[in-house]
This record gives sequence, C-alpha cells and structure tokens, in this order.
Amino acid sequence: MVVGVDDAAACGRPLRAAVFLARAAGRPLLLVHVRRPAVPMIEGYVPMPEEFAVDREADEAVERELVAALRASGDLEGTEWQLISTTGEAGTELIRIAEERDAACVVVGKRHHGFADVLHRITAGSVSRAVVARHRFPVLVVP
Repeated sequence: MVVGVDDAAACGRPLRAAVFLARAAGRPLLLVHVRRPAVPMIEGYVPMPEEFAVDREADEAVERELVAALRASGDLEGTEWQLISTTGEAGTELIRIAEERDAACVVVGKRHHGFADVLHRITAGSVSRAVVARHRFPVLVVP
C-alpha cells in the first residue's frame, strides 16, 4: 500500500484510509513524501554545492518533523510502515514508486480548501488526477 503524505494534519483522512486497507490486506504501508526541488532548474543555471547542502539540511529537518508528527498522531499505531522522501513532481513520483514496489493500492487525498488550493492545482496540477490517469493499480482518492 502506497500513500502520499505532505504533512500530518493535511493527510489525516487519506492516511487513516490507507491504514485500514493495509491492515485488511495484511500489507505494510509505504508513506511517500515528495518534495519540490528548492533550486529551480533553469536552463544554463548550475547550482552551487552550498545550495544543495542547505537544501539537504532543510529537507532532513522537514522529514524529521513529519515522522514525529505522524508518530504523535497515533494513526499508524500497530501498522508496519516506512517513509520514503523523494524530490520531484508528486503525481509522477507516487506512480514511479508504486510501480517499483508493485503496490496493491495507492491512496491519495483530494483537497477543497479555497482559492489557494485552486491556484496551486492550476500551477502544479492535481496529484490525485495525475495518479488516477495512470491507473495500472487500484487508486483510492480520499476527500
């Protein structure tokens, strides 16, 4: 079972649904946290090594906070789980990891929280729509 997580508060309902499915299927849960590249990839621009070091430290801090929040939520209690962090476009990375791990199901959330989310979907696209569009495996979209 693969579930996309961005922060513990926003992924509560999809996470609980994924935990239910994982327990019912007797399968471990793979939580996937996808970061956007902090250094924009612009043609002709070569980032300095110092930029990568700062980004790596920030990413590790975010990951530690996410793991702590997930453990504190209690939603994962009694479930075998692992967190993978990767960088890229969320829909593409969820699909890639689900295919690599031969996922039984992918669980994603769908947000409806006002203008900011609408603007984000316009600029970055909908993760749930991207995953459903390439459905080589069952996909559960949780509002």
